[in-house]
Amino acid sequence: MRHLTLLAGLLISGQSLAGPIDFGQASQYNAFIKEDYSVTSSDVEGRVAVGGNLTVNGGYDIGTQIIDYNMGEGPSLVVGGDINKTGTGSLNVYQSATLPYPVLGDVVLGGTFNGGPSSIGTVTENSSNLPVDFNGAFAELEALSHQLAQEADMAVIDHGWALEFALDANLVSEDKVYVFNITQDMFATDWYVNTDGMGEDATVVFNIANNNGSTVDFTQANVFLTDSSNPFDSSDPLSGYFNKSAANNEPPLQLLYNFDDVDQLFLNSDLYASVLAPTADIKANESTIYGQVIGNSWQGNMQINYNPFQPVPPGTTPVPEPEGLLLFALALTLMTVRKKLAGFSFKPGNKSLSFV
Repeated sequence: MRHLTLLAGLLISGQSLAGPIDFGQASQYNAFIKEDYSVTSSDVEGRVAVGGNLTVNGGYDIGTQIIDYNMGEGPSLVVGGDINKTGTGSLNVYQSATLPYPVLGDVVLGGTFNGGPSSIGTVTENSSNLPVDFNGAFAELEALSHQLAQEADMAVIDHGWALEFALDANLVSEDKVYVFNITQDMFATDWYVNTDGMGEDATVVFNIANNNGSTVDFTQANVFLTDSSNPFDSSDPLSGYFNKSAANNEPPLQLLYNFDDVDQLFLNSDLYASVLAPTADIKANESTIYGQVIGNSWQGNMQINYNPFQPVPPGTTPVPEPEGLLLFALALTLMTVRKKLAGFSFKPGNKSLSFV
């Protein structure tokens, strides 16, 4: 009985993640795409990494604020395949477009640069040593997305006109990660996040899914930060912490939209969080996202602004992995069987077993 009690305790103890929330190689990039990336206009403030081909049919700017926001060293653009530039306008690759004078950024690609016009620093073509291992990075990102989708979630109250998110005291963890599951039929509402008890370094994960398929058409109205005294107060919108073309204030918490096993994702509104959709082909309209974007492919002219996701280290209360729990349960079973067998004796004379 003591062993069974111990096993049950392990099964229900702690809600900390089994591992950290860390984008790994993708953490250095504003947009991190496994396959192709196609655009006709707009810009990205940070670095871009594309595993397939980059196609620009028009004018497009990359890396406009890398120096301004202290994003570190490295090429502004990494492309595993070719860069194909067509149409009017220029492909401009910067380290900064806003200093007293523009500073151009470097490009490293596995293929060749085709077409023009463009304004770029150093271009390294046919590189056999890209600074990104796309297959390895996306294997880790898919595992992370799936892990987050399996975490114990907190209740979401759907009021029809609004979604309400608040803490469950039984699910509060030391890593301050709070997970909520949302389905596509709940999108067209305002979202109210009650921050009571979360702390300033909290991370809120929204697992987004479509119960009727693997395509998500994501439209979100507004996210408001509230408290228990007035859970539907709209005076503190998350959008108020971000300003286009300016260094942004740090909001009281960070949001991550997780799209696990989604094949196609439509982004149709401004977003103030990072998007983790490693298996999704993303099609985005002409809105703005303040965060990092991770996807299988990208098509569309959404402006991608710099708001890096801050990694969350693993909690101090570990949760056993499912395989570990099975092995532990098997070991306990073998111990019990062995103990019982040790209490049996065999008497050849009467061909019977007896328990001592």
